[in-house]
This record gives sequence, C-alpha cells and structure tokens, in this order.
Amino acid sequence: MIIDAKTIILTLILVSIAFYFGLKFIRAFALSIAQQQHDANVAMDQEEQEQRVKREKQADAAAASAYAKVEPLLTMTKEEKKASEKEPEASAKSDAVSVDDTI
Repeated sequence: MIIDAKTIILTLILVSIAFYFGLKFIRAFALSIAQQQHDANVAMDQEEQEQRVKREKQADAAAASAYAKVEPLLTMTKEEKKASEKEPEASAKSDAVSVDDTI
C-alpha cells in the first residue's frame, strides 16, 4: 500500500463525503422522530382539552340543575322577606295611631 499525499487527500475527501451524508441521514432521522413526537404531544393535548371541555360542560349542567332545584326556595325566601317587611310598617302605623288617640 502506497501512502502519499494523493491517497491521503483522496481518503480525506471520501471520509468527508461519507461524514456529510451520514450526518444528513442522522438529521433526517432525528427530524422525523421529533415530528412524530410533536404530533403525539399535539394529539394528547387536544384529547386533554376535549376532556376538560366535557368536564366543564358537565359541571355547568350540574350547577344549573342544582340551581333549578334551589330557585323555588330562593323566590319563597324573597317573598317572605317582602311580606315580613310590610307587616312591621303596618304595625308601626297602628301604634302611631293608638298613641295619637291617647293624647
């Protein structure tokens, strides 16, 4: 085997070409893996978002149902407060009249 400048240069060129194409292949392989991982992450995030929206809708429906059950009680309480506010006013007027009658 002859080792001279021509064979060394030729060997360096061949190694450089092989190195270039090897790195190009590795980069393409790594890019495809990264894209697959990104697609998987996007799919998982989308699934989690759909589940979160579903849970929010269920919670809203449960809150609306609970409010529907309690709403009649709230209106009754408001009516009772209005009625109790009117009664003291009427009794206060009758007391005022009775005080005036005694004078």
